[in-house]
Amino acid sequence: MALSTRGKLSIAAWLESHTDFRLPSRAANLEGALSKLDDPQTKSARPFGKNVQAETKPTKSYLAQCEQLQRYFKLGLYFLFAVTFLLGLLAVPPAFAVSSSGKVNIFWLLIVMLGFHGLNLIIWLIGMLALGNNTRQSKGVLLTSLIFINNKVSKHSNINTDASSAFWHWQCPAHSNKWLLSSISHIAWFSYLLAGFLMTLLLLLTNQVNFVWETTLLGDQQFLWITQQLSALPHWLGISVPNQLDILASRVDMVSQAASTRQHWATLLLASIMLYGVLPRLLLSILSIVMYRIKRLTLPKNSQEQAIERRYKEQSEARVVDKERAVPSPASVNKATHSENPVIQPLDAHALGQIWGLFEWSQAIPESLYGAEEQMVLNDATQQQVFLQATYHKPLYLLVDGTHSPDRGSRRFLSQAVSAHPNVSLVIREHADEGDEGKSTSLFVDAWLRTGLEAGIHPDSIFRFAEEE
Repeated sequence: MALSTRGKLSIAAWLESHTDFRLPSRAANLEGALSKLDDPQTKSARPFGKNVQAETKPTKSYLAQCEQLQRYFKLGLYFLFAVTFLLGLLAVPPAFAVSSSGKVNIFWLLIVMLGFHGLNLIIWLIGMLALGNNTRQSKGVLLTSLIFINNKVSKHSNINTDASSAFWHWQCPAHSNKWLLSSISHIAWFSYLLAGFLMTLLLLLTNQVNFVWETTLLGDQQFLWITQQLSALPHWLGISVPNQLDILASRVDMVSQAASTRQHWATLLLASIMLYGVLPRLLLSILSIVMYRIKRLTLPKNSQEQAIERRYKEQSEARVVDKERAVPSPASVNKATHSENPVIQPLDAHALGQIWGLFEWSQAIPESLYGAEEQMVLNDATQQQVFLQATYHKPLYLLVDGTHSPDRGSRRFLSQAVSAHPNVSLVIREHADEGDEGKSTSLFVDAWLRTGLEAGIHPDSIFRFAEEE
């Protein structure tokens, strides 16, 4: 099954934030940019001998690896459900093991089939009420075990660790984890109870047994009341259930049992497994699957995903505007064809008096910014968090040093800044070398330009700021 566009977007966003993977800076639309995930990856093969250069071998694309992980995950679920079905088949025969008299304890059969099921249902309900709308939920023991097994299998399939992490980030978001785990748990119990129901039906069809009951702590009237409560729902649905005479005639010390009494106990046993076990698990499985899909469809997008969408939306809108304009001259077409990146505009003088944030700044504040309304250095996490949470009513500029290379942390912060302050501008400081006719010695201006564009900053909001040394 192919991944959806939202799934590809989530995987691409995680890869851009945690690896060197980058979507193309220029693409017709988001779909075209996400096709980058289909490109084969490369890895270095260890050469034999000292003087042999390492070879680069192509591997599966990120998208192919994620789709393979998705198949493994589904196979793991199918295997789990098959195991629980088999356990349900194996659980019933020992409870039906009868002596030479052919007597079976009816309530022991009900405890074997419905006891742990009811306990698990109570624990699940308490857990769901305790979690509430909390989005910081763990994956749970069952889901964590499936992920662990899947990762172990993936190592033998040459699946990249980054691809595996990106896939699980999309497959198991905290926003919908409880419903994913609930659906797996309910389907597994449904499989177990359905197998138990079928095996019970088969044994009742092929064996004649006498249903009896016995107790030490409970009296006859108390046992009679419990049986009547258990029979209320089947009786309301028109199913034949044991009456008071049948119950009293089924004590363990009774010698014989009528055929009608045996049939009434058998129908009560089958109806109880179906009404109190199989059907509730089936309904809860459907509810959990529907809620999981709804939660996945309404999953809020993080700042990185929003930045990617905004980046290609603006490019698409710009292309539409260009198509509506007059046909440009051949000279301008040739110039645009050879231009890979937009030209960085110089900074206007009036911007020097606005609000400035100096990101990853290790030098003295430029003298040109002494007259700015506000200056703030954004070097540590606390300063950056204050900047992201603050509200500014005037133009906002982020100054970066073109002599230092941006990294993944820089890109992540710029994406967060764009989400918090959509009109923020990026200013790249260039250093002019007086000994080389004023030529710029800032080696990473283009890298900052690409990083700003990838973070979602509009090309018209990226400026250069040159100061002579």
